[in-house]
Order: sequence, then C-alpha cells, then structure tokens
Amino acid sequence: MLKLNRRIAAIKPSATLAADARATEMKLAGIDVISLAAGEPDFDTPVHIKEAAHAAMSAGQTKYTPVGGTAALKQAIQQKLKRDNHLDYELNEIIASAGAKQAEANLINALFDEGDEVLIPTPAWVSFAAMVSLAGAEPKFVPCAESNGFMLEPDALRRAITPRTRGIMLNSPSNPTGAVYGAEQLTAIAKVLVGTEIWVMSDDVYEHVVYNGLPQHIFNLEPRLKDHGIVFNSLSKTYAMTGWRIGFAAGPRGAIAAANRLQSQNSGNPNSVTQAAAIEALTGPQEVLRPMVEAFHQRRDLVVERVRRIRGFKLPNVPQGAFYVFPNVSELLGTSFNGKKIIDGDSLASFLLDEAHVSVVGGNDFGAADHVRLSYATSVENLNKAFDRIEQAVAKLKK
Repeated sequence: MLKLNRRIAAIKPSATLAADARATEMKLAGIDVISLAAGEPDFDTPVHIKEAAHAAMSAGQTKYTPVGGTAALKQAIQQKLKRDNHLDYELNEIIASAGAKQAEANLINALFDEGDEVLIPTPAWVSFAAMVSLAGAEPKFVPCAESNGFMLEPDALRRAITPRTRGIMLNSPSNPTGAVYGAEQLTAIAKVLVGTEIWVMSDDVYEHVVYNGLPQHIFNLEPRLKDHGIVFNSLSKTYAMTGWRIGFAAGPRGAIAAANRLQSQNSGNPNSVTQAAAIEALTGPQEVLRPMVEAFHQRRDLVVERVRRIRGFKLPNVPQGAFYVFPNVSELLGTSFNGKKIIDGDSLASFLLDEAHVSVVGGNDFGAADHVRLSYATSVENLNKAFDRIEQAVAKLKK
C-alpha cells in the first residue's frame, strides 16, 4: 500500500482545476461542454510580449538565471510596484517565481511553522488554505458576510486574532467573489493589524481587472504594515500569460532571502525566456490592458443580468473586479433530479455539468457551500449559450 507524506495525503486537488479537468475530459469524448470554471483569460498574450520572448531565445537567453530572477526583471517589478501601487522596494526585497502560487507557497513555508495560525477571510481562493496546511501551520477561516459584500469586518478580525495568529491573507479583487476593498475598509483593517507582528499578505493578482479604477493598496494606506507585509502578484491575469508561469513577491529582505533559499532547492529560477517576456509586459505599453478590461466589464454586466434571471440564483452584490460571479444557490438545496439530490454547491455543479454540459465550480472549497462560482472569461456567445442551458437545466429540479 502506497504510504504518502501525511500533509500531502491530506491535501485535496484544487477544486477549480479539477472542475476544468473534468470538462476537458468530456470535450475529448466529443461532448459540447462550455467551461465557466477556469480562472483564465480567453485573450491571447499581446504580440509585443511574445516578440520579446522570441528575441530572447534568438539571443541565446536560454540558460540558468539567478534563482530569484534576473536583475533586469527585478528592476521591472520594482518599477511596476512604484508606478501602480506607490510602493518602494529594493531589488533584494523582490523575488520572481514560477507564478504567484509558487511565490506564495515559498513565503508561507518560510514564515510559518507548526502551531501558527494564518487567518483566511472566506470565501477565499481554494489554494490559500492548502498552502498553509502544507507548511504545517493551521488555516483559520474568518467568514465574511454576504450582506457586507463578502468583505472582512474589523470586529470579526479582532475576534479571530489569538496569541497563535502569525499571518493573514488578503485578496482584492477577490477570487471567487469579485469584491474590491475600498480605502476606508482597508484603513479600518490596517488599524487592527498595525502594532502587531502578524504577517500581512496581499494577493493582488487581479488588481488590473477592475471596473472603477485601480484598487487602493493596504501598504500604501498604512506604510507601517509594510515592515511585516508581503505583496504577491502575477502576470497571468493582467497580461493573459497564464501558461508562461511567472509571478513575484516583494517584502522585507529577510523574508525574501528565506524564500530565495527555499526556491533554490525546490525549483531554481523561473523560466529564462518567460522572464524576458515579463520585462516587456511590465515596462512596455500598458494600453493593451484596456480592451481586455473593457471586454470583462461588458461581460460582467451581461452575466449579472443572466444570473439574476435563473430560478434559485441570488446575486445581491455586483462584482467590482476579477472575472467571476458567486451567486447564492441556497434556494435550490434540497431539490433533486432523477433521484439525485442537490445538497450543496458542489452537487449543483455536478448536476449542471451532467445535465447542461456547463462547467462551474461549487462553493464548498471556497468556504461557501451554498454558492457556486462562474467565470466570465469566455466569449459573449459562449456565455449566452451557457446561461440558456443552465436555465433549462435548473427548471428540471424539483422539491
């Protein structure tokens, strides 16, 4: 019998990737499946970024680089953080990794240990808790009320903090809810955290996919948090570079040095050609982002209207960022079709895939089992077709 490391054995596969994988299997079997599961822009990487990668290959930039990225890439990240977030970092306070997920996993492993608690406001991206558990620390979920836009309230944060609390993960714009924290809300959260030694980790990967201007940054609003704060970001969503696998983190020198040591042992440097492409993405023309964000905005408006027409789907909050809606489906729990009962968001997602051939992600692993997540990172044609199918399928559910 195969014996696995106990932490690995306890980890579930990513719910989002699992949903997308099942949809892909059905497509390969010849079934017309529309995926609203993947968190991946459907746009191509801009041409000038691809040309930079080609030029790098032609110039022979295909060798090992420094573990945490080239100096040129770190300078580009440094420039981006100053331009977009008004944050200043030295080059030795920056690390590039194979995606933001690797940067987060490395910093979490470097900062937390057995007995430590890391606060995760929920609903939350499914991998946050898994990464904390793999580090041997304990994820502590802090539920955020739908009536408050799924945002963390300062009083709830105060109640959640214990002597074992060593970190908190913030994510704005949020996956899965699309919530975006405003300056007032972030300032109130910062007041609770300033003066503590709690590591404040800010996942900013959707920062440019917003519909009312760039979001405020908590470290800009309260600079004292920067001394025990980490910024995580990625080029995946902003520049449609999901497959290129490049992300980064910025924070205090000691924390970044520890992550660099870990990365030197578990992977080494991020892809050299991707680093050259990332430099062009970060320092080249930023106007290429506008058409993508405008398209997401139009799709957001369409999807909100279509979701609110479906029986049993409730969406009181309009997402202000990212490219997801997270409707409440509690009215459908307890219904059934052909003897199969809908008991939570996961079972509704399975029903929709089987009956409507539309892939969505149940809310269970996000920390909201009475919700489902739908991505609108696909064409308007696909969205309308998918929602037609969902409406028809849900009409078949009976109490």
